Amino acid sequence: MSAVPRCRGFRRPRAWTLLAMARDASLALALLLFTTPRTALARAPLTNSAPISLPAFLAKAGQRAAPAVPVTEGYIGSRSCAECHKDEHASWHRSYHRTMTQRMATNTVLGRFDGAVVESGGYTYKLTHEDDTYWSEGPDPDQLMYWVQGRKQAPPARLPRVKLPVVMATGSHHYQTYWVPSPRHPGVLQTLPVVFLREGSQWIPREAAFLHGPEDPERFVTQWNHHCILCHSTGGNPGLHEPSGQLHTQVAELGISCESCHGPAKAHVDLRRSLPRDAKPAADPIVNPAKLPPARANEVCGQCHGVFIHRDEFAMEFARKGNLFRPGEPLEKTRYYPRHPGLNPAGEAAAELRRNPQFFERRWWPDGQMLAGGREYSAMRESGCTIQGNMSCLDCHSMHEGDPNDQLRPGRTGPEACVACHKEPRYNAEIASHAHHPAGSSGSDCLNCHMPHTSYALFKAIRNHRVSSPRVAPLSEGGPPNACNLCHADRSLAWTQEWMQQWYQKTPVPLAGPATNTSALAQWLLEGHAAQRIVAAWHLGWGPAMATGGGPWVQPLLAATLADDYGPVRFIAARSLRAQPGRASLDYDFLAPPARRSELANRLVESMAAAASPRDQAGRAETLQTPSGQPDIGRIREALARQDKRSITVSE
Repeated sequence: MSAVPRCRGFRRPRAWTLLAMARDASLALALLLFTTPRTALARAPLTNSAPISLPAFLAKAGQRAAPAVPVTEGYIGSRSCAECHKDEHASWHRSYHRTMTQRMATNTVLGRFDGAVVESGGYTYKLTHEDDTYWSEGPDPDQLMYWVQGRKQAPPARLPRVKLPVVMATGSHHYQTYWVPSPRHPGVLQTLPVVFLREGSQWIPREAAFLHGPEDPERFVTQWNHHCILCHSTGGNPGLHEPSGQLHTQVAELGISCESCHGPAKAHVDLRRSLPRDAKPAADPIVNPAKLPPARANEVCGQCHGVFIHRDEFAMEFARKGNLFRPGEPLEKTRYYPRHPGLNPAGEAAAELRRNPQFFERRWWPDGQMLAGGREYSAMRESGCTIQGNMSCLDCHSMHEGDPNDQLRPGRTGPEACVACHKEPRYNAEIASHAHHPAGSSGSDCLNCHMPHTSYALFKAIRNHRVSSPRVAPLSEGGPPNACNLCHADRSLAWTQEWMQQWYQKTPVPLAGPATNTSALAQWLLEGHAAQRIVAAWHLGWGPAMATGGGPWVQPLLAATLADDYGPVRFIAARSLRAQPGRASLDYDFLAPPARRSELANRLVESMAAAASPRDQAGRAETLQTPSGQPDIGRIREALARQDKRSITVSE
């Protein structure tokens, strides 16, 4: 299974080509690329590091290598919707769904193609903009794919270098990744293994954009045609042509447009144009998700925002014809959405676990909560609000209302999202008596307790959409941080357990050692595994946590985390440290060599300890301070020495 911006979790078709024995489509397609006749470029020696400039005609062909845009299968394009639905079209046009995938142009490209040189996977890429064309000079992507996917091992230290046009971009909100045409196979788009990060306006290697275990052999090379096409375009069709095994990829529209949610619109437009403007036909082929039953409406979002696997009998059908789902139809007709084995110990989930033990580790916390962001449908369908009620994505979200950042409906950004359904007095007029926090405070916001930010994607923690109640669990369980300690950053698990027992009669669990006398958030940050560390680092820069349990004690802990083994953990720790008083100008490169990162982290921690002056109020041992209020460097280092080093990869 692959990480976004690849697919959301479907099993790749088992046979894309004549290689019917290959189970993994990436392997099958990569092998296809290297079992067909080679060009002179393909025969270039592996030791050749001189750039090979492709002929001008290939550069022009490269501009056409982005998928063709047909008007087939009933798709007609978003421009047709604007004719009658101007406001809806305008609000969608402002969204990041529209810009999910775009052709390269001055108004769509975020990255600086100004001669920048970026290193990724031991190779360098030079990025330029010449004659209205964006270019990448780097290792031959076909041969790189051949080694990584075909041979399942690291490629040679040197590969032939080629200069290729960059023809398409995916992403626009947080970062952008880019695609180049295969030198040998027209229409096949290979990833450029570098990413442009909007925050900080910098190029980074693609592997640094993901929470990726150092021991995980997966390399960040992929093809757009079958990984990203399903959830980053509308009406995407890989276009497998048999028996040649070639891909003739087409899309109805790049990005996520109107027809992704409302269905192919040609029949609707033809019908409306055949009738008087104010006529109301008895039946209309277009789908309005807001008028569907909640379960069907949720499936419209779930076609991309969920972990799914194509059913074997439909895998090849997708390869040949593209997305088989249409809004309003049953989503699981052609695919299934596995439940975590802890929630579904038998059936398909158990079978998938046997086939691929890492499948669940990369997407769920051990207790069945969703770890990977972007899988809100898989999380929400496990919620009591969905199982026992009729909760819909549209209760809180809207494509056409509110801020494009989270696409939340106005008036559904806090407890009002919950009390709209939970009308009992204890949840509404007397909400403070249920939450045991003052009305209007962050502690009385239902979302902070029942949908904490414990999913991860895109350099941030995201609200977990499996609505649940907080529970105390020892660090050793490896599960998600609990909501109480994510806000009360300076308190221990034992402190939280005492209040939960007093307020909600929760049965206590055995706690010992640091769980009884150390900030739980400090434990997660210093001693936890990478997923726990990244959630903790984000919360130490989160406003409610800073206001409720923050303070000077946070800074040395974040400084120590600047030497973490995982790039995204370091990046988020630096962001949270810059959010602390007096640290906005922190000069730190999260991609610096390990020795330099460690030296900076140690110097910062020691300087913070030296600069901390004794206070009138004694320091708290719970927050790793000495009695005089200084950072307890010894305890910080002891906690780091206990750090959980298990390999963690999150499939975004």
